[in-house]
Amino acid sequence: MIVCDTGPIVSAINKGEKRRHLFAAELLARLGRKVIVPGPVLVETDLLLRSRGFPSAAIVFGESVATGVHRLECPTDADLALALKLGKRYGDSGADLPDLIVMAMAHHRKAQILTWDFRHFRSVVLKRGHHWPLLVSEAEMPLP
Repeated sequence: MIVCDTGPIVSAINKGEKRRHLFAAELLARLGRKVIVPGPVLVETDLLLRSRGFPSAAIVFGESVATGVHRLECPTDADLALALKLGKRYGDSGADLPDLIVMAMAHHRKAQILTWDFRHFRSVVLKRGHHWPLLVSEAEMPLP
């Protein structure tokens, strides 16, 4: 299982990102139902796409999740509790609630994380020496 953050989804939709778009679109297509889209990530993706002038893309993505291309999951009470605990501990990190929910859901599901937000996912940890299991590293990322 892979818990997905907003960045890869937006890249997969945004053809203007060229190489990163192709990389993200191919990766998400290959992973299919292994990808968990947390509820807050679905909302954040919709808001970003609409704010950038792509309301039809927001609808198409929402419909693809609704029809089972990827798995939509809502955070559990335990996921939310862990996310809020991390948010309190790392309040100055810049990580927002969708980021923290991705981290918590990945932890509780023993899943990898698909994100482009390496700064936040490297700065927030469960304990000293902990690293989130990221599916893609910075070195593997194509330039935008």
